[in-house]
Amino acid sequence: MKTTITDFLPLDRPLIIFDLETTGLSTVEDKILEIAYEKIMPNGEIIAEVLRMNPGMPIPEVATKINGISDADVANAPSFASLAYGLWNMFDGADVGGFNITGFDLPFLRNTFASVGKTFDFSQKKILDAKILYHSKETRDMFKPRNLTAAYKLYCGKEHVNAHSGAADVRVTIEILEEILKRYPELCNWDTIHELHGNKALLESAKTEHAPILTLDRLPGALF
Repeated sequence: MKTTITDFLPLDRPLIIFDLETTGLSTVEDKILEIAYEKIMPNGEIIAEVLRMNPGMPIPEVATKINGISDADVANAPSFASLAYGLWNMFDGADVGGFNITGFDLPFLRNTFASVGKTFDFSQKKILDAKILYHSKETRDMFKPRNLTAAYKLYCGKEHVNAHSGAADVRVTIEILEEILKRYPELCNWDTIHELHGNKALLESAKTEHAPILTLDRLPGALF
């Protein structure tokens, strides 16, 4: 499997497009259930993997309703601590991408690594957040979400039928990035991308505009 991302945005080291499924939104109290990623090599080749892990706590029912992962699904899965060394080596020497990773996945991963005594410093990595690029080009409409599903429909003309499946979210994100880079040549530059990722207004909009979800006790809530 290959991607066209490298046709538009040259890589000098691997780029890991990843997504986390978690027990909740708190980067302090909640735990990672799944890491799905596609590691893009500089030649465009892709290495894909999905890793599930036992969070060491009961999975809230609302989380299972969102991501489909139950206690039984991870009962015999390894802990994050037992996978930490391999994950650390995977992310080391690579840049990172995803959809809203600046607002959620990267801070969550940093805190999870900290819980096992590792400092995950992503400040020196190149970051390719499809949500930041999306929000930089599409003005906000209060009646329409600017989430992963909406971006997939806009740029790829497809419905995202497996939202909050980690592997599906990663695959959709890569397709979105391919189309955004193809559509906007001015974004095919790491300096421009870095500047956008430092734009406070874009960071705030990406962080605060979430996809609707159903909770157990109220009307649709919000999730990244």
